[in-house]
Amino acid sequence: MSVSITFAHRWEYPDNGAGITIPTLLSYGGKVVTATAKVDTGAEVCLFDRDYGERLGLRIEEGLPLVLETLTGTLEAFGHEVAIQTLGLAFQSVVYFSRHPGLPRNLLGRNGWLRNLRLAVIDYENQLLLNAYDEN
Repeated sequence: MSVSITFAHRWEYPDNGAGITIPTLLSYGGKVVTATAKVDTGAEVCLFDRDYGERLGLRIEEGLPLVLETLTGTLEAFGHEVAIQTLGLAFQSVVYFSRHPGLPRNLLGRNGWLRNLRLAVIDYENQLLLNAYDEN
């Protein structure tokens, strides 16, 4: 049995050890910040450094609290509903911002990003293919 899927968007990412990193825009209250974020299909949520939330004018600790388990311990974060845009696709999502500054990488996880998309990765060709979930 074969299955055929078509995608409207394609991103060619660099072939390096940094993983799949894509440009990301976050917006809230008329403010927009540009970031890069790693595609992480194992991450529960989208997680960004505190600085991005502050630049959007968010009061970080007033968001939805969440304690995330990491390989090295726990990380406190707070969720806020913002607009997120990646590779031409935009939607409203709850994105989490770390309690403490200096998060070494931003993550695009299942809740907030991946569940809004249809996604395929062809890693040997360094290609990320995607559609909005409700796009044909």
